[in-house]
Amino acid sequence: MSGAAAAAPPPGRLRAWRKRVRRRWKHRPGLVPWLLWQPQRALLFLVGLLPAGAQGALGDALGRAAWWSARRRRTGRAQIARALPQLSDQERDRILRASCGHLGRAALEVLSIAHRWEGRLEDRIRFEPGARETLAGLRGQPLVAVQPHLGSVDLGGAALALSGLEPAFPMRLPSNWYLGRRLARAREGYGVRLLERHGAVRGLLGQLKSGRCAVLATDQNAHHAPIFVDWFGHPAATERAAAALALKTGAAVLVFWCPRGASAGTWSFGCTLVRGVAAPAPADDDAVRTLTLRMHHEMERAILRWPEQYLWIHDRYRTRPAEEQPRA
Repeated sequence: MSGAAAAAPPPGRLRAWRKRVRRRWKHRPGLVPWLLWQPQRALLFLVGLLPAGAQGALGDALGRAAWWSARRRRTGRAQIARALPQLSDQERDRILRASCGHLGRAALEVLSIAHRWEGRLEDRIRFEPGARETLAGLRGQPLVAVQPHLGSVDLGGAALALSGLEPAFPMRLPSNWYLGRRLARAREGYGVRLLERHGAVRGLLGQLKSGRCAVLATDQNAHHAPIFVDWFGHPAATERAAAALALKTGAAVLVFWCPRGASAGTWSFGCTLVRGVAAPAPADDDAVRTLTLRMHHEMERAILRWPEQYLWIHDRYRTRPAEEQPRA
């Protein structure tokens, strides 16, 4: 055994050291996270210099790397098959590749849009017929706005802000403090208020009581006390928060989406009012399930219009009902 090999720490010890470092500097400023941030900062600076079309092409190439993950590919194929059973395997794979590319584009956009088009986002978002009027009618009212992971999540929130709805949504920031700060500044630059995940319900309630907008998603797998609601015809563990907040406060419920347009740097915004402002009501399981199912139906319709821009590689059905668990 060489001296270098003998001096190298065992793999287990090295992993433990890395874990301690990550835990020590998680969500904190300091020399170590600052040094780790510099390569990412340089990359984002260089990406920001690219024209919108070139930036999109780079994001597409980076995102398509997810296609080479066997687990992600298997998950995506299974979920597209549930949503689009009439398509051939080749057509589903085409959608999945495009979806992976879209994910890379969206990741670069979130950190560059506010800087590139600051103050000019209204020129980049095209509203579907009736969407502006729907949003205008909701100003000053408590509103739970729900969006799928379709198109640009960030530009959808920006459209709500441009329409005077003062949106806020909970967000889990990256563990690197400097990257998290850059991401938060970008999203706040759209006019969106960010809420920390811890204690987010209190902040969302404050939004609704003030006649403003709380933005949530219900199309990802829920772990803690979920309610099972059909998603493309199959029960999926779903967060209760959106429906429960709307029922308890009487807030209106809106489903919205913001897919990328045909030309670089453009998006379209569409929405459906699921229900208007109503009297507060108990948020029991049946009421939450019924309202959530109505949201799901609207989101499914939007996803089927632009399946290439939806996040198929997320395992939506990972958590299963107790009756589907294997018996001991």
